Amino acid sequence: MTEGFRPNQENLSDVPGEPITGAVFELDQELRQSVSAERVLEMDRYGRTATYDRISHYLTGDVREAFLLVNYVPAIVDDEIDRDGNIRRLDDAKAILSRSFGEADPALLEGWEEGVFDLGRVLSKLNQDGFGQAEKVFAEVINYWDIEIQNLRRMGKTLGAAALDDLNLQIGRSVGLQFLYLLTPQLDENSRELVASSYGFAIKLADNLSDLDEDIRQGYINISREDADRYNLDPSALGGEGVRAYMKSEWARVKQCYQASDEILKNALGQNPACREGLILFKDVAHSWLKQASEICAED
Repeated sequence: MTEGFRPNQENLSDVPGEPITGAVFELDQELRQSVSAERVLEMDRYGRTATYDRISHYLTGDVREAFLLVNYVPAIVDDEIDRDGNIRRLDDAKAILSRSFGEADPALLEGWEEGVFDLGRVLSKLNQDGFGQAEKVFAEVINYWDIEIQNLRRMGKTLGAAALDDLNLQIGRSVGLQFLYLLTPQLDENSRELVASSYGFAIKLADNLSDLDEDIRQGYINISREDADRYNLDPSALGGEGVRAYMKSEWARVKQCYQASDEILKNALGQNPACREGLILFKDVAHSWLKQASEICAED
């Protein structure tokens, strides 16, 4: 393992790191300014920004740059699609990422496209330098965008419980794997899969509850057919006792998923003590969505 791949072990994840300065700070600020103002406010309010700063202090070199880009670039692309509804941007993003990972020269790129190209470039460099997880991150970003295409094409549709849960699991797992490949490159594959899947699913359920009204206004129904029938809900006009009962039930499920995920993480820590810092940082990122959902769903 080369110097660029070694986390900064001098700073424990439960202790705030020193301020990030120089090129890393400039990149972080540039990326933050490229996502929506609403997203930045949520990051600040629920502690994600502070955890991302700790991650920037923990990681080093090209791995740190890769994490910043993996964290922000898909969000930037999502925000662009939210603005204009152009799902084809995801195919364009996949093509740009593949081209840059394959070391092609940058074409005439602008705005969000430059971020995608930079992500492929730094992952390609890491791969050449022997960082074994770089190719896996690349493949998982491509996979995430494939899943997102499926997700966006369901506009206006109400899925069954099994299909909706599977979609949420796929999305959450993919993002979780991207983060864990960079935060915990030495983590055993089984633990990584379990942690990414469990927390990823929990995050998606919490996120769906937090954004329930907004998603429905945009045409995406994150309530299953079974729950709509059980609580007598009209997904196009939520309100009344039915939606409150649904949210109470789903909030209980979210908390159970987080409790199960915390146990899985505890086991992973026992089996992989060298990955402690990266795993705890990932847990803190995951729990920020629990905090966000709790403001809307916490019991009186």
